[in-house]
Amino acid sequence: MKAPDFQVLFESAPGLYLVLTPALTIVAVSDAYLKATMTKREEILGRGLFEVFPDNPDDPAATGVRNLRVSLDRVLTHRVPDTMAVQKYDIRRPESEGGGFEERYRSPVNSPVLGADGKIAYIIHRVEDVTEFIRLKQEESEQRRITERLQTRAAEMEAEIFRRTQQVQITERLRTRAAEMEAEIFRRAQQIQEVNNQLQKELDARKQAEQALRESEERFRAVAESATDAIVAADKSGHITYFNQGAERIFGYAARDVISRPLTLLMPQRFHDAHRQGLARFLTTGEARVVGRTVELVGQRKDGTEFPLELSLASWKARGDTFFTGILRDITERKRAEELLRASEERFHLMVKHVEDYAIFMLDAEGRVATWNAGAERIKGYRADEIIGRHFACFYTPDDVRAGKPERLLQEAVSQGRCEDEGWRVRKDGSAFWANAVITALRDPHGTLLGFTKVTRDITERTRLEQEIQQHSVALEAANKELDAFSYSVAHDLRAPLRAIDGFSRVLLEEHAPTLPPEAQHYLNAVRRNSQRMGLLIDDLLAFSRLSRQPLNKQLVRPADLVRQCVDELRAEQQGRRVEIAIGDLPACQADPALLKHVWMNLMSNALKYTRKQEVAVIEVGSREQAGACVYFVKDNGVGIDMQYADKLFGVFQRLHRPEDYEGTGVGLAIVQRVIHRHGGRVWAEAAVNKGATFYFTFEGATPNA
Repeated sequence: MKAPDFQVLFESAPGLYLVLTPALTIVAVSDAYLKATMTKREEILGRGLFEVFPDNPDDPAATGVRNLRVSLDRVLTHRVPDTMAVQKYDIRRPESEGGGFEERYRSPVNSPVLGADGKIAYIIHRVEDVTEFIRLKQEESEQRRITERLQTRAAEMEAEIFRRTQQVQITERLRTRAAEMEAEIFRRAQQIQEVNNQLQKELDARKQAEQALRESEERFRAVAESATDAIVAADKSGHITYFNQGAERIFGYAARDVISRPLTLLMPQRFHDAHRQGLARFLTTGEARVVGRTVELVGQRKDGTEFPLELSLASWKARGDTFFTGILRDITERKRAEELLRASEERFHLMVKHVEDYAIFMLDAEGRVATWNAGAERIKGYRADEIIGRHFACFYTPDDVRAGKPERLLQEAVSQGRCEDEGWRVRKDGSAFWANAVITALRDPHGTLLGFTKVTRDITERTRLEQEIQQHSVALEAANKELDAFSYSVAHDLRAPLRAIDGFSRVLLEEHAPTLPPEAQHYLNAVRRNSQRMGLLIDDLLAFSRLSRQPLNKQLVRPADLVRQCVDELRAEQQGRRVEIAIGDLPACQADPALLKHVWMNLMSNALKYTRKQEVAVIEVGSREQAGACVYFVKDNGVGIDMQYADKLFGVFQRLHRPEDYEGTGVGLAIVQRVIHRHGGRVWAEAAVNKGATFYFTFEGATPNA
């Protein structure tokens, strides 16, 4: 079954949705939102939210952008949904439709989408368009006034008709006027009918408006009841008319217990008078100190406990009366977090103030020193009252200042967020020191540059030690090369005498054996065996020496292919034996294929050798992940190793078993260690006597997903 196209599902959703990045860039939009805002998807994707939907420049009282930005900042700061009060947020009309702005009212909800790391990946901006709801509320009162005027007009016309009729009946002198009056009556009757028809139309329209109003109210209630924040509505006398489930949860009252009761029920006694005075002032003068804003207040629960809350309050009119709707949020946790942050900042400032190993201070946006700690005074020699307010270029050498280095570092920090630099710096007394400095740009939530932090460390001594270490390393490398060359020369020069010893011993045995006593033949055979063993030792020593001179040729290597080649080349070791070799998952790696084959060949050869006395030799080759690296291993069920001698395992010519039991020169594992070390890795073993052994190795370039 084909997986659903979630992008198509999102864009076709009936609701009004935007998906924003933490930088408030629009990355997705539903078709319904495009239709409601008279925009096109290709024109708004990738642009900033407030660039596409600015405030109406013709409305000086517009607060839509400011209130929406505050809500989004809360979401970014606290990573929880934020429901906003009903907002007046006009929409730009396309030029093809006359341009300008069209009046709109919205009820927005902003919700964070957290990534796997717990940080905000996106913000879903959902909007409920309540323009018609507000407009119908406003028009309802006007329609009532029109109806009353029409009814009054109809009554006046009926009275006029009655009066004229009485005049016709009272006097015959007006008979000639009667015809005219009858015509007038007929005309007025037609007008009355027209008025009645108009009234009927307006009544029908009013019913439709009331139906639309009920539907809009139902949608509003659905949104309000699903909100986590408290939503409370009140009339102009300050009595509660609506109390959602979020309010029940926050304040502890059931809605039925607070409807028609005063709002002062939800606040401490000491704020009652200020609340009543503010309500009276707004209704009398229109002066708003809380309406249309977001403020922090103190609430009181049913149990009498007080808690901090955030209030967003809006006013609206219906049937000539003023009503209020407030969205209230319990910010107890936020206040606690702010207090912890404040305490943490105080501890941080105290810590920075007394740090002496680092110069830690702040610069303003122009690069002037704004703060100074004890470490800065120790390293640079200035007291705080001597340096604060001066440009930080005074810490650089005259050549660096002429070259514009201080300004260039600030520009790099502004563009990249931070910059790091090492170089000579100058103390107050004129002495120079080698420093490592990190400059970090500081910005507010809107991206405005506030200044910089600068951390400087005196690394003169460290630099000197690094240079000495580098010199020692060069000398050590030269000594190692000389030692390898000497080993190669010695081994090479020993081969000719050994060949002569072996050759002459063989001639004596072949040509003079009948004349030699058995004891002499035994000694000659011993000479041959030992000279041949010495030859093998020299060959292995030459191979070990060549490993240090052979350049690394790293490339993508598939270890499984190398292992299979080794198994094929070791077929002779498996003849006449029951051997089970299991090759598991061996991820590809970056290595020298020829040198890496030496590793596998020596480890596989040893595994076959030391399982020779087992009825069934079991050898497992595989890998595992450890600390983010790939660790390869070769495991066998052979004679094992006494781990108290593990420090001798990888030494040249070191043997932990008798030569008469298991042949070998003791160079194989030394070769393995040399190859792995040249690849920047390590090799180790885990074993027990008569319980087999496992050899592990890992190196740079060996990763689980290579």
